[in-house]
Amino acid sequence: MDTVELLQDLVRMPSINPPGDGEGQVAERLRDELVAGGLSAEMVTSPAGRPSLIARVPGPDDRPPLVLLSHTDVVPVEPDRWRHDPFGGERLDGEVWGRGTLDMKGIAVMHAAGALALAAGEREPTREVIVVAVADEEAGGDEGAGWLVRAHPERVGFRDGRPAPEVLGEGGFGLSGILPRAIMPIVTGEKAPLRFRARATGTSGHGSMPPDDQAIRRMGRFVESVSGPGRARIHPVVRAQFAVLAEAAEGRQARLFRLLAGPAGDLAVHAVAHRLRDRAGVIGHLLADTITPTEVHAGYKNNVVPGLAEASFDARLLPDSDADDVLGSVRRLGRRQGIEVEETARAGGPTSGRGALFRLLEEVSRKLTEAPLPTASLTPGVTDLRFFRARGATAYGWAPLVLGPELLATFHGTDERIPVSGFLAACEAMREVVVRAAS
Repeated sequence: MDTVELLQDLVRMPSINPPGDGEGQVAERLRDELVAGGLSAEMVTSPAGRPSLIARVPGPDDRPPLVLLSHTDVVPVEPDRWRHDPFGGERLDGEVWGRGTLDMKGIAVMHAAGALALAAGEREPTREVIVVAVADEEAGGDEGAGWLVRAHPERVGFRDGRPAPEVLGEGGFGLSGILPRAIMPIVTGEKAPLRFRARATGTSGHGSMPPDDQAIRRMGRFVESVSGPGRARIHPVVRAQFAVLAEAAEGRQARLFRLLAGPAGDLAVHAVAHRLRDRAGVIGHLLADTITPTEVHAGYKNNVVPGLAEASFDARLLPDSDADDVLGSVRRLGRRQGIEVEETARAGGPTSGRGALFRLLEEVSRKLTEAPLPTASLTPGVTDLRFFRARGATAYGWAPLVLGPELLATFHGTDERIPVSGFLAACEAMREVVVRAAS
């Protein structure tokens, strides 16, 4: 299999979600490649008509199946801002360009390479390997991984009398150019979304004679009082990550990370959390629960004071936070201000422990060209791995590709692309992981 050509083919199949048109074409192309290499495969379609691919390398069922989870959809593009066709799949100056090269058609090809290497090898598989390429991840996953785990758990590794699966998915690219040594996150968990809507009522009236009790002003005070990061604290996974970051850093940075990793970290984090949020990117947003207003609706005419204002909020909670406690606190604050609060959605799952598969990921990560330091990590965003963790699976986000800040910024942005040399090395690393983990 020519992995670069396969990636180019997949990029040339636009699968923007919404609406998700093209997901089936991507899944079928992957299916054809896997079937040609000896895997059995099936297309499974959700009630709303969204197709996902499930392919298998058979193996004994006394060990957890290994699930390689990717998604076939991509986020929208602003083509006028791209230097090259976002769906051209062009190979230019040692890079493949296009939407999905990083998120996550490139990883889907890595997974295919791993499964095909196992199927073609001389070693007998010691467990089943299941390649799953799902629809709808970019819109929440309810028609893809979420539906499969709910409606067809046995097809994705959950079977009675059998250990729950181990899953590899997205969430963990390596990072260089920030610290003196590159870092390779192995994502063991993610912040859990909790979404709610607030409703304020007041007296309506004429804009020239504004009443004292105004819904918009009441909502404004509530938005200001509830939004932002909560009390800073260090989750155990983040504490361990600080210890690794101290190894990769130098000077004052190294001293700060050692402080945060140590016994005094719980006190020190309150003083430095705001700086880390400003300067340390992702990890700065893993130091507290956050509540963010995302939609505000009020009014219908410029000279009319409306009697109703509504706002929607996206809270992201650390894995060990209690969503009921957070929502209860928000509701109590709302009652004091005359605001009704209604929960609209929640999700999440536990963090995964560090077993033999985690240690294998660490070992293979260290052998990459950049020799990155592997570290357990959390992610502030959500992935389809949450559906598997919530049902008892061990799940890691891991993509053995080290990116600098410029390329990492193209993830969901403009000019998304992947370096060919790094991609080929990542495919080889994934082959090693799959073969060693399952034979």
